[in-house]
Amino acid sequence: MKTRFPLSRGLGRPLSVYTDEGEAVRHATWLELFFDLVFVVAVAELASHLHGNLTTVEVGHFAAQFLLVWWVWLAYSYYADLYDTTDTFSRLATIVAMFLVIFLSETVTDGLHGGSFAFALAIFLLRLFLTGLYLRARSMDTEARAFHNYWIASDALTTLVWGLSLFVPPPGRYGLWIASFVISIAGVFVVYLGFSEVLVQVSHFPERLGLMTILVLGETIIAVSVGTDLDATLGDVEPMGIVAAAFGFSISVCAWWLYFRHFDEGLIDRLLRVETDDWLRARERGLVYVFSHYFVHAGIVAAGVGVGAAIEATIHHHALAPGGLLALCLGTAAFMLGSGVCHRATPSAIDTVVFRARVGIAALLCSLVFVGELLDPVTLVGVISVIFVVAVVFEEVQPRRRAALTGVRA
Repeated sequence: MKTRFPLSRGLGRPLSVYTDEGEAVRHATWLELFFDLVFVVAVAELASHLHGNLTTVEVGHFAAQFLLVWWVWLAYSYYADLYDTTDTFSRLATIVAMFLVIFLSETVTDGLHGGSFAFALAIFLLRLFLTGLYLRARSMDTEARAFHNYWIASDALTTLVWGLSLFVPPPGRYGLWIASFVISIAGVFVVYLGFSEVLVQVSHFPERLGLMTILVLGETIIAVSVGTDLDATLGDVEPMGIVAAAFGFSISVCAWWLYFRHFDEGLIDRLLRVETDDWLRARERGLVYVFSHYFVHAGIVAAGVGVGAAIEATIHHHALAPGGLLALCLGTAAFMLGSGVCHRATPSAIDTVVFRARVGIAALLCSLVFVGELLDPVTLVGVISVIFVVAVVFEEVQPRRRAALTGVRA
């Protein structure tokens, strides 16, 4: 990897696409890891608000706000993946963006509850700052200049529309948020699928997505630990609370296993370098791979909130709130479906049997929303834990079974 220190190096160095192909594998910088950690503060605030307001409506609000926060994180992560940001100016810019993320973290809980202006302002400042960074790169000499200019124009239009929402009260403000988001996503698909010549960087985007997966899994672990700590506040140990925590931890471990069992850190690199007539198909797979991570990450966080709520309900001997039931069942379902789509899109894709199994499991987890209220919280978490364990065992056995059948036929 290119040298990151001393800090004083390259303050006025022109921006360039990261093309140091001398590296076997490109990895995230320490500053990128720090940036992700700061962003998780916003995620933690969303999770904390949902935990304290477990209603059906709030689960929907969480999904929408998480999407907007995750969208900003994705935009900054792509910028850092595309360019060589090891110069001093880029480091200082990242530090400024981190401070803006802290401001965003303070606005998320009221974003859809009377504080939409502050939330919109925080995202606008982050997007405006990122647009400024892109404009700095506009004069960069590249063979894919048309692609580059269209990409920057799309980003600027996205920021402009979002900025207009500051002058429009709700619900019109929310409509402009949706329009800005749609313009952004449509722009990504149009430029990557419409231009044969694109910027080709040495990518570490899968690693960034994987690191965010680890960080949001940490939110689930925190939910388990906080839930078990409640035992001490009751004056004596509640065995079933510990059992519920163990089931919740099992779900986290299985989610980690299912995701990283098929992790491919060189995926984007290979897809960007496809030069045959399959380049369009390759990029389609890459886009599906990236955007399916929303369901992976949002699902993990929501499931963590649901697990924490189930542990508390078990300890206090009351039923799981409808919002907690939704967060737990739909969160785990979103993870299972998102990870299935994500892994199906990779070149070394999971086979059809495994993919269908994940989709079926996601449907089964969704169905628990309708019967979960008939189960006590610890039993519900236990059922979901067993489903996840069965999925892990099935996916470990399936390749061997397929290899054995192939050997017989041979």
